[in-house]
Amino acid sequence: MQQQQVRQFVERYLATFSAHIVESHPDYFTVKLPVEVDKDIGNRPFYWSWVDKMNLAYQPLVLTFTFHPDCTPEGLRPEHLHLGATRMQQIFASAKKHGSFVCMYEQQGGLLGNAGKRRSTPLVPWLGMNLKVSLLCDKRRDILLYLGINLHQPRLVTDFTSFLFSLTLTPAIPDYYYTLDRKVTIQEALQMAQQEVEHTLEQEDQQWAEEARTRLSEELAILEAYYEELARREPENEQTKADETEEEAEQPEAQSSLEQEALHLEPDQTGPTSVEQPISFDEYRASGGRILDFLRTNGIQTTPREEIQQGEWKKSTPDEERQRRKDELAWQYEPRIEVSFINGGLFYLSSVPPLTRSSKAKSMRHLPASGRIM
Repeated sequence: MQQQQVRQFVERYLATFSAHIVESHPDYFTVKLPVEVDKDIGNRPFYWSWVDKMNLAYQPLVLTFTFHPDCTPEGLRPEHLHLGATRMQQIFASAKKHGSFVCMYEQQGGLLGNAGKRRSTPLVPWLGMNLKVSLLCDKRRDILLYLGINLHQPRLVTDFTSFLFSLTLTPAIPDYYYTLDRKVTIQEALQMAQQEVEHTLEQEDQQWAEEARTRLSEELAILEAYYEELARREPENEQTKADETEEEAEQPEAQSSLEQEALHLEPDQTGPTSVEQPISFDEYRASGGRILDFLRTNGIQTTPREEIQQGEWKKSTPDEERQRRKDELAWQYEPRIEVSFINGGLFYLSSVPPLTRSSKAKSMRHLPASGRIM
């Protein structure tokens, strides 16, 4: 998406909410955000919670967006909008939130009857859905489906979105138009869409799943070989741990002998002390003493190591670690299919879309992003 396309998208987004453009320039524009836009991209949730709670008047947020970083207007603090900007991602999320489902009516020129007068024109309800079918393994492939379902008479067409772009649509029903009843329920329409998705998947080559399972078998074989070699080395590791345990057992004896020597070297407790202990914690800290030493001096005992609960820090066994890695490989390589809803709408049309049905060649060539490894 180029910078000109970014600006066109932002302008269309703001025009949808009837935002007031304060100043428009080829390199930037200043806009006064409406309430819905401010709540989505204004980044001031505490302000809105305070306004809603106190029932105060709304103070609009005014922002200046620039699309060329080298052309910065003087006296303003513009924000550079580009495809990777955080504010641009917020605009995308807001557009998806408010525009995931719409209701539109087709508007044509007035049709005249035999007497030269306008006559009423029926509008047929259509359910339009844009779906994304994802073929997932260690690679990803997306197939986009643009389905249109006639809710007055059971009928399904593909490439419905391209047909809508050729029409003039309005959010309000025009004069001299009326809508037909819906004889097909939404649940029945969804079942028709599901059948179309299954038909599309049947047309696809299933070799991608077989190749993914082959790669999974290879990775599992490498994993098994690694842990078999690790099991052969376990006796050597156990011998090394036994030697380390013996060394740790000798260390307390040496430490106890050092403590006995230190006791003989301690000065007489009845004699005068060279440093007087601070009375309070503040005096001790002011003298440069450590907090831990102060706590130990005043009877704070350390917890013995054997009393510390170390159950949650227990090291995983080789079998547990191997099973965990197997699960990770299965999640990464096991082929699976996900179907997600992008957006859709209810469209009342007087025009009739061409009756087409998806085929293998159509799904591979004409659908955007199909056949593309991402």
